[in-house]
Amino acid sequence: MTLSRITLLCLTALLTLTACHKKPGLQIGDPIPSVTLKGYDGHPVKLPDDFKGKVVLVRFWSLDCGFCNKTMLASLERFYQKYKDQGFIPVAINESRIREGDERLKPFEQLTYPMLADEYNSAARQFGVIGLPTTFIFDEQGILREKLSGEAKSEEFEKLFTTVLNKGGFYENAH
Repeated sequence: MTLSRITLLCLTALLTLTACHKKPGLQIGDPIPSVTLKGYDGHPVKLPDDFKGKVVLVRFWSLDCGFCNKTMLASLERFYQKYKDQGFIPVAINESRIREGDERLKPFEQLTYPMLADEYNSAARQFGVIGLPTTFIFDEQGILREKLSGEAKSEEFEKLFTTVLNKGGFYENAH
């Protein structure tokens, strides 16, 4: 084998190994992806444009997901009412296919924060979601500060986003 051929093989192996070690999805410090989805009210919602200056909790879930705690959406409504004046807003993105008049949506009609449909998983792909539920918390600059794959207790969610809202954790290390 020639030296150039060995070098080429080594470079290819190095690139392959480097690619294998890349973590899937958004990483802490990444900006919020730019997506437009239709809300349950029929109006388009643009991330991040419609939420500039807010701490945004983005929760990917599905009506069909057995692992997704649907009551968490009601907890997010309580948090929204409690913290919205401080600049907090949750956004729930449903990955299920929804038919008009779908009765499964009835329990969520009283929720006042954005409920969005991502029936073709385009937003989920941009966020790098590989399992449901997945929750992202972006600071007021649109930068990812917390990420949670799977479910947690509502108190844990509150601690995650209030840390960002109150500029704790990673902000403390910046000084």
